[in-house]
Amino acid sequence: MRVTTTVFITGASRGIGEALAIEFGKMGYRVGLFSRNKEKLDQLKVKIENKGGEALVLPGDVRDINSIKNAYEKIEEIWKFPDIVIANAGVIYWKKSQDLEINEVHDIIDVNFSGFVNTVQLVLPRMIANGGGQIVGITSSAAFRGLPYLSIYSATKGGVLRYLEAIRVENKANNIDVTAICPGFINTSMVNKDIPSWLPLLFLMEPAECAKKIVAAINKKKKLYIFPIPILLLAKISPFISDSVYEKIFIPLTRWLFTKIK
Repeated sequence: MRVTTTVFITGASRGIGEALAIEFGKMGYRVGLFSRNKEKLDQLKVKIENKGGEALVLPGDVRDINSIKNAYEKIEEIWKFPDIVIANAGVIYWKKSQDLEINEVHDIIDVNFSGFVNTVQLVLPRMIANGGGQIVGITSSAAFRGLPYLSIYSATKGGVLRYLEAIRVENKANNIDVTAICPGFINTSMVNKDIPSWLPLLFLMEPAECAKKIVAAINKKKKLYIFPIPILLLAKISPFISDSVYEKIFIPLTRWLFTKIK
């Protein structure tokens, strides 16, 4: 008898989360759809089922611990406990630090960091008890260095990247695979919102293409996956650049290159 893999995705109503849900659905996975927007989740469920997949709508908010607990209980009751959990929910504000409203600061922290940790912490003990599983975190290429206009966002993405690294090492003997995904610019409404005029979206990737790459990385159980290749190179180089070079040369040069190459 074939055992169907169950995957749980936060932030599933749009962007990368939606594209991942569709891709997993096409592959025959059972997909738990978690997001605040029930209407969009209902529409996504229909899309997945029209392509022959199975989907379960689980409305909720990653900032609410009980909301996540209830979703895990429901998916286990109807199918089984998730084999793969993808912490994907996130928000972004393209603003200088001094222009961020305090509620926007807390929105970024509460969703991108606290909500991310809520999602993982509530599933990790159960995965260990079940004998294993896979935790996937959608972080960002912004995790490697503080980016202008993305100060709080960069901090949260760097924080969850270090968090994923730690739980991967801690649970090496528990059959828990941990995969950190660091994409570049993806053509979503979240990324395109209020983006500064000086920053062309170089190497922009469509969500469907992005999802295929992420699913391949998950299936290979990669520890860290940064893409596309130009973003990988920038991410690998930037941490080793001194602060003065980073501020005076690297950032201005990157802006200039983005403008010229586009």
